[in-house]
Amino acid sequence: MTMLGLALSLALPAAALGSGGSTLDLVAVLPPPPASGSLAEQHELQTVLGVQANRTPTDEAAALADTEHSVFRFADVFGSGFDPAKLPHMAAFFVRLAKYDKARVKPVKNYWHRARPPVISAQVKPLAQEKADDWGYPSGHATLGYSEAVLLSNMVPEKRAEIFARADLYGLHRVVMGVHYPSDVEAGRLAGTVIGAELLHDPDWRADYEAAQTELRASLKLPTTPPKDGPG
Repeated sequence: MTMLGLALSLALPAAALGSGGSTLDLVAVLPPPPASGSLAEQHELQTVLGVQANRTPTDEAAALADTEHSVFRFADVFGSGFDPAKLPHMAAFFVRLAKYDKARVKPVKNYWHRARPPVISAQVKPLAQEKADDWGYPSGHATLGYSEAVLLSNMVPEKRAEIFARADLYGLHRVVMGVHYPSDVEAGRLAGTVIGAELLHDPDWRADYEAAQTELRASLKLPTTPPKDGPG
């Protein structure tokens, strides 16, 4: 079983209890980051420097835009109508999710205390400065992007591939920014997938989820009930 499969097998029964938030410990699910000073970390640092050397002004602008913690970064997938002013239930649901994600990720960051690339090497020139006490593992942005992707792709399975491709780019932009290693982003992918899967099965989130789903599908002029098998 893959690490993701194991995490989901642990997460879903806990979420089914409907406790208003899982008791699953993400520290127990995520693999540890590469050790400080290890060959693995040095390899990751070279990856960050390689991305830095090749990033274009367009790449930089896109990465900076994706620093925003908002589900509406997925407007690339859904179009100009995907706007908080037009989707108040969606906006409220995903603001709640962002707060929940942050609370779940912070203890993991504090547990691992992984320094970000610019702290390890002065060669890294980040596009923005992060808070000194905001550790790097896992990436909070990637966690949010993937938990949003899980929920959005269940609301609109017709666009599942595009949604996850956008989440991949959202995570990659953290490396382009020079503020995360690839393994930070991968850990965020795993954490976000687990969180999203939990909330799909949590009764305390169900009413808000369904209101957001109905609103989004109506705005896209799709049938109220999504297809079970995604795109036809």
